Amino acid sequence: ELVFVLCVAKPLWRVVDNANLDGNDVSRSPVRIAVWGLVASIASGVAWLVVEAAVMSGMPLAQAVNRTTVGLVLGQTLFGRVWLLRAVIGIGVGALLTAIIRARDDRLRSRLTMGATLLAGVYLATLAWAGHAAAGPPAERSLHLPADVVHMLAAGACLGALPGLAFLLGRAQRISSVPSLDAAADLARRFSALGVVSVGALFLSGLVNTWYLVGDVPALIGTDYGRILLAKLALFAAMITLALVNRLRLTPRLRAHDREALHRLRRNALLEAAAGLLVVTLVGVLGITVPAAHQAPVWPFAYTLSLKPVYASVGISTALVFAASLALVAAAMALRGFRTRRSALWISGLAAICVAVSISAWLLAVPAHPTSYLASPVRFTTTSIVNGSARYARDCSGCHGSQGRGDGPAAASLARKPANLVEHASQHRAGDLFWVIAHGVPGTSMPAFAPQLSASEIWEVIQFLFAQAEVADARALTSRVQPWRPVVAPDFTFEIDAQPQESLRGQRGRFVTLLVFYTLPDSLPRLRALAPEERNFAEDNVRVIAVPTVRSSPSAAAESVNDRKSIFAITRPDVAVAYAMFARRSIESGDDAPAHVEFLIDRQGYLRARWIGVRDAADNRAVEMFAQIELLNREAPGAPPAEGHGH
Repeated sequence: ELVFVLCVAKPLWRVVDNANLDGNDVSRSPVRIAVWGLVASIASGVAWLVVEAAVMSGMPLAQAVNRTTVGLVLGQTLFGRVWLLRAVIGIGVGALLTAIIRARDDRLRSRLTMGATLLAGVYLATLAWAGHAAAGPPAERSLHLPADVVHMLAAGACLGALPGLAFLLGRAQRISSVPSLDAAADLARRFSALGVVSVGALFLSGLVNTWYLVGDVPALIGTDYGRILLAKLALFAAMITLALVNRLRLTPRLRAHDREALHRLRRNALLEAAAGLLVVTLVGVLGITVPAAHQAPVWPFAYTLSLKPVYASVGISTALVFAASLALVAAAMALRGFRTRRSALWISGLAAICVAVSISAWLLAVPAHPTSYLASPVRFTTTSIVNGSARYARDCSGCHGSQGRGDGPAAASLARKPANLVEHASQHRAGDLFWVIAHGVPGTSMPAFAPQLSASEIWEVIQFLFAQAEVADARALTSRVQPWRPVVAPDFTFEIDAQPQESLRGQRGRFVTLLVFYTLPDSLPRLRALAPEERNFAEDNVRVIAVPTVRSSPSAAAESVNDRKSIFAITRPDVAVAYAMFARRSIESGDDAPAHVEFLIDRQGYLRARWIGVRDAADNRAVEMFAQIELLNREAPGAPPAEGHGH
């Protein structure tokens, strides 16, 4: 409201006398509205404090209202400290507003208004430190918090000005003279300028907030937070529509002294204020709702859009090019129609755009399930892969085969050939696989496994299937670094030389990793060749992790290689079992994993090169290996850090 006084109402003081408006109404009435707004803000803040005290203490609302609980919240939480700061600032704003109303000197009133506006801006901005932005990771706060502050200030300037606008337009409507109509038109024009700046700031800062708190379209549509945000955006779009009507249609008519336009302008301002009140209410609900980025989305539609049909069919690709061309031509038609005021032309253009969009959506539509965009809570680790492998062998291999290629012993007796799960794993989302495994496929021999497998067990089976898909790509690995391919290295934990437990994931972004799987005594020549190179590896920022197969132990290896304990890891047996899948040259190799294999893993967590076996006692591979490491050190990241599968 104070921004409205400074930017919109105050510049009209010079025309107040000519418009037959009371100068006190122009200067003081919006300030009185601001006082009532501040009172409402403080009252809601007290209610907010009580609710937060109940939530943080876990006590019923009535019991949480006591000196001890409220004192703990105020003194020992960030929310409490922000609340106290806002209370002090609110008192200061209230004192300045009271002084503005009582001031008789225009110059003093202007200075007080400027001070109150700045202090009220700080009062609004502090809300960012009591919201979701302050609870985010430190790396995100540097952008998220400023964006939230801008969002608060822009919303306050835009929404707070609406009651004052409606009041002054009503005052002009009651006078209904030509000067009052001119003043009202100038008022509407100035408010539109304020609105354009505010909406622009809201749009840009809203994009940043949505990026951090929502993330993607499935989260926007499939979560409570996202749907509330959509309702807020719908109300805001309605406000923008009313503002456009006011600026483009009613303000020009008001300049022509159309009294009906003034009536409609005031009515629209009241409607905008009502919609703004609902927006603020929804913002409050969003503030106590878990952000969509931290919720599991439930997809509400039977279909979703995907680019996979484009890669699968030349015909679909051609049709999409046609639809895009149609949309461009239609957009040109619509634009020309708007410029030339030919309604038939722009209506035809918009209709053609709708047709092009409909064709594209139909071509890109693929079946979806409620869990389609569900992220796996089970990470891509050696443990989940081995556990999933055991359950797959027990429940799935009879039909789908031991390698998931649809060639199990029972496949021949089925009316419909079982699916090749390796292909499905690489072509479908993890959430789609989860739904099919949990609920089965009606009309086929694929049963529902939800009654006998827990959700985490189903996710482990899915991680095993993803590992099988990765294994298919890993067969192309050689002793030379290949152009980047997304073969994710399964994560695992390990200990070296009685040091704290580490993980392979923890090496990402820090080291190139040489992962060595050894079997004694076969690997002794290679391990003895590796030991002297330890310092050279460290200089090239390479971490060497030697893992025993199920047939060896790290202590025996260390004793055999001059007690080099700094590279020999203690791990779970499932690490060697899982990586044995990636060591085989082909499916036909069966369960016979090589006795010795080495993987070169880049800083992003992807397998990039592989050495199988030990050629002879003199095999140190030093020159060849350091050449490949140099390539990785010079290489720009080809993808984000590997997060495994399940998204």
